[in-house]
Order: sequence, then structure tokens, then C-alpha cells
Amino acid sequence: MGSLLFPIITAVGMGFILFFKDRNVAYSYLVALIPILLLIGAVGTWLYNRDADMKLFGAIACLSSIGVGLQMYIDARYVTLTSFSLPKLLVGIVIAGCFIVFYRMIRKLLTYNITSHILMVVSALLYGILVFKGIDPNGYGTSAWIRLGSITVQLTDFTKICAVLYYAALFAAKKPREDKAVLLQSSLFFGINLAGSVLIRELGSFLILLFLHLSILFIFMRRSTFKRIYLIVLFCSIFGAVAMSFLLYHLISPAHDAGTMNSVEALLWPIINKVHQRFSVTANINADPYGSGYQLYQGRKALWMAGLFGNTVNFTAIPVAESDMAFVALVNSFGWLLGIFVLICFTRIVISGCMLSLRLVHIQLQDSIVLFASTIMLFLQAMIVILGSCNVIPFTGLPIPFLSRGGTYQAIVFCFCGLLLLASEHGGNRLIDRNTQGKQIHETEETQDHLTIQEEDEDADTQTLKIGF
Repeated sequence: MGSLLFPIITAVGMGFILFFKDRNVAYSYLVALIPILLLIGAVGTWLYNRDADMKLFGAIACLSSIGVGLQMYIDARYVTLTSFSLPKLLVGIVIAGCFIVFYRMIRKLLTYNITSHILMVVSALLYGILVFKGIDPNGYGTSAWIRLGSITVQLTDFTKICAVLYYAALFAAKKPREDKAVLLQSSLFFGINLAGSVLIRELGSFLILLFLHLSILFIFMRRSTFKRIYLIVLFCSIFGAVAMSFLLYHLISPAHDAGTMNSVEALLWPIINKVHQRFSVTANINADPYGSGYQLYQGRKALWMAGLFGNTVNFTAIPVAESDMAFVALVNSFGWLLGIFVLICFTRIVISGCMLSLRLVHIQLQDSIVLFASTIMLFLQAMIVILGSCNVIPFTGLPIPFLSRGGTYQAIVFCFCGLLLLASEHGGNRLIDRNTQGKQIHETEETQDHLTIQEEDEDADTQTLKIGF
């Protein structure tokens, strides 16, 4: 039960840290701590009794409680566009529970060949809705949301779930596909995500889907020269596209400044300008510290002043601290010790997720791919945004799992976490079908019978040798 007590201690410890930082925030966190502890106790006990991966659960629970405390502290100290809502977080957990039930009902559908085509159409429809009905409520220049009454929903998060299920259906179909067919269909799906992301100007989510596409093909596709050539060409094309963006930027920039761009240049300019800006700011943050580089410039100052236990001068000039700069706000508020602990928790998630995927790869291929893709979605997005906010790589402007606010994305995060926890039950055998288990038992019994017969033959030969001697 020690692994269950650790996330409880972390949740309570976060309350003590907030008490010394801001007592008003600590009192608000105390109200949220009641449902947090109930969830940790109930879900943790359920998983513990089913021999689940408690280290994985502990990492998820610790990150969730730290994220709640961080968001409450951000509301009290930073200038934010929205306010943190605990009910939204709890609704996200309920949605994740419903998704897990839904996945258990439809997971066998992933073995039908038509499923991948259906998911491809669904993904295209999601992008189509965003192209014609998408809005940009936060002024980020990305029309990735739609409005449903008084709430906004980020549909690009649902394209990530479609991608996870699509690759599982593509590789786990009952009628195996040839390598060329796999590459062709996966490239078509990749092209849909590329075209949709460009049209709605959401390059951050596309970067995640790009790495998912490369990693899935690299790991789950059979070795072949054709696969190597495809991956190398695609990888080189990415660098070529970035280089072409810089070239087009310098070619179109004079026309943009003069206001003489034609229709094609006007269509390309927002994309190439965004790419150029991201890479330029990363390469030289001091070139425009109070313009395009202001967010990262303030973040760098916050990281310098953080220390082990947080800054002592009350520096709170971090733009969008509640979303894409959440890790910087965490380190600035509570210190590098807590920041390193968060990185360790994310590392624990990726280790557990990959081990679960490896366990199921020869038993339930579709589940293995779903678990691997879910792990990649969580860990990769966290690392890309964290490294970007620290100005190590180009900044993407995406939310960080567990730490950032946002009802839609947090629900998706809990969906991925639920899949991983479900798969870890009973030592990783939760998703194995009874038929598969029976087949394994039958094969094991046959092997044991074969070994017994072989041992009897060896004993008979030994007796014959003794008699002959």
C-alpha cells in the first residue's frame, strides 16, 4: 500500500506548500483536496486489488494534484484569460470513465478492415468542421475550437484520439495488409492531418501527430528497405519544408511590407510567417525581447530567478501562465525541486506505457498500438511544450498534460491515462481475450506434454543403455 500512500502524501504536501506561499489559495485547495483524496483512495484501492501498475497510477495522481494546486496559485498571482474550474476537471474524469467503457465495447472493431477507413473519414470531417465553423476565442491565430452554446470545444484534441485508433485499426486488421498498402493508407491519413492543420493554422498538434506517425511505422512495421526509404524521405522532407518556409519568407516579405501580395502569397504568408517566427525566436530570443520573443524572454527570467524553492521577489510577469507556460510558472512559483519531480513523473508514465505495449505486442496488437500511441501523446506533448517554454526547441503553444487548464484537453489526457491503467490491471493481462488466454493455456499444456513425453523417452533410452551395459 506504500505506492498508494505516496500520491496521497503528495496531494497533502501540495497543500502545505500552498499554505506557506498563499494561505487564501491553500484554503481553496483544501476544498478541492477532499474530492482529490477520495478519487485517489477509491481508484487507487480498485487498481491495487487488481494488481495494476501502482507506480503508473502514482505518477498520474501526483501530476493531477500538483496541476490543481498550480492552477489555483496561478489564478491568485498571475494575469490569466480564464479561471480554473474544479468541476470541469471532475467532468473530464467522468468523460474519461465513459470513454474507457466505450473502448472496451468497440475495441474488437479495430480488427475490421473498414474501421481504418471510417476513422480516416471522421478525422477529415473534424478538420472540415474547423475550416468552416472553427473559431479562435483566445486570439492565438488558430481556429481549432467550435462553440457549443456557452462553451467552446477544441476539436483538434479529438483528431488525436482518431489518430490513436486509426493506427491500431490499420495494423491489427484481420486481413493483413501489405507493407506498401500500409504506407499508402497511413500516408493518406497523414496528408489529411497535414492539410487540415495548415488550413486551421494549428502546427503544434500536427507536430505531435507527425512524431506519432513516424514512431508507429518505425516500431510496428516489419523491417524492409522500402520502409527505411520511406521514413528517410519523410524525415528529410520535414527539414526541406522548414527550409522552404524560410526561403519563401524572404521572397514574400517585401511584398507583404509593401501590401502587394497576390492571392497565393496571402494564403501562404500566415503559415510561413509563423514558422519563421518560431524558429527565429528560438535561435535569438534577444532579437525581439518585447515583441515576438516576449513570452519566452519573460519565461527565461522566471527560470533564472526560480531557485530550488521558487522565486523570492514575486516575479509574475509570465504571459499565458495557465496554459503553454504552465511548467515555467510551476518552477517559478515552487522551485526546480518540484519541477524535476514533475519530469520524473512523466518519465514514469512513458516507461510504464511502453512496457505495457511491449507485453501485448504479440498477444493483442491493436491494444499494444493504442497503449503505445497514448503514451506518446502524453509524454511527447509534455516534453515538446516544456522544452519549448524553456527555449530549448521552437515553441508550439500547446497545453501541458495535467499542468495546464482546458476542459477538452484534460478530458483527453484522462482518457489516455485510463487506457494505460486499464491495461495494467492483473499484471498487464487485463486486455487479453479469454480465447487468447485459452489458446495460450492450450499451447502451454501441449508444450508440457511434449516435454513430458521427451523426458520419458530419455528415461527409457537411459534404462536401455544400462541394460545393454
